[in-house]
Amino acid sequence: MEFRDRSMNLFREESVHKVDTSLSTLLYIFTYGAMIFSGILAFIFLTAIMQGLFNEFNVICLVLFAGLTFGFYILRNNQRVEYDYTFTNGVLDIAKVINNNKRKKLLSADIKDFEIIAPISDEGFNRMLNHPGIKKLNYFLNRGGGLYYGVYTKDGAKSLLVFEPSEEMVALFKKVSPKNVKEK
Repeated sequence: MEFRDRSMNLFREESVHKVDTSLSTLLYIFTYGAMIFSGILAFIFLTAIMQGLFNEFNVICLVLFAGLTFGFYILRNNQRVEYDYTFTNGVLDIAKVINNNKRKKLLSADIKDFEIIAPISDEGFNRMLNHPGIKKLNYFLNRGGGLYYGVYTKDGAKSLLVFEPSEEMVALFKKVSPKNVKEK
């Protein structure tokens, strides 16, 4: 985490890590083993097909075990997810990091474009959850503590963002947009 404030040069970067539970660790280990096992079986059926044993059973088994291998790969990687929040001079960027090696940019929005940023304990949160004009709900969180919500419009669609910024990052939001940001 880093914080700089030099004549409106505001920057803060945070990572929200998933709290590891024994269940997610067990699921990670199970899916890793199942991925390897189904991958070996897919390879065996591919080898059989390549050696001239081309029949329906081998093709179905190859497709089935290759699909299972891919499914277990995705499930395994989704056990290790974190979100990076980067705030730079009024712009909030959120990225999803999967298994510590794949990064996907999810959101880039100017804090001034938010109608409100407030703790979910604010009375307006439930109203916004049920608001008919909210077309997109985005949840970028892992721990479940210190949750905030924000309402913004992007590409003509009003969206609700639920995320876990630190108090320091919320203070930076307030510097940029003091009327629209509520602190705890």
